[in-house]
Amino acid sequence: MVKMDRQDLSNDEAAIRALRHASNTAIAARKADRAAAFLSQDAKIVGSDGALIDGMSAMQRAFEKSFADPDFLTYHRTPQSVTVAGSTAAESGQWHGRWKERTVGGAYLARWRRHVDGWQIVAELYIPLDGP
Repeated sequence: MVKMDRQDLSNDEAAIRALRHASNTAIAARKADRAAAFLSQDAKIVGSDGALIDGMSAMQRAFEKSFADPDFLTYHRTPQSVTVAGSTAAESGQWHGRWKERTVGGAYLARWRRHVDGWQIVAELYIPLDGP
């Protein structure tokens, strides 16, 4: 879990957007452990191919596999909307994955849950709308 200072949590939307930026930064740096640290242990990720990635450890392994691919360049998510309701938040936006010879992208949805230590992603769904 990635911890945020109490001051940062005073603005939940800003905190979630900052965490998403940090997640993108970890992916760009090819740090699988840091990229997965934004997820709850039991997170459910539905990839753009429809496959279920069940849990933070499984997502870390998926990141490691992508980062080992010499053609892989990055995954990037750009939030367009963050709506907070109590201890749950919904994030939606656009994503893209880039490799040397192709780009795939589309829309994504993420569900965040607030814990004592900060926000964690509990579910994500990636919908491919562009590319193969």
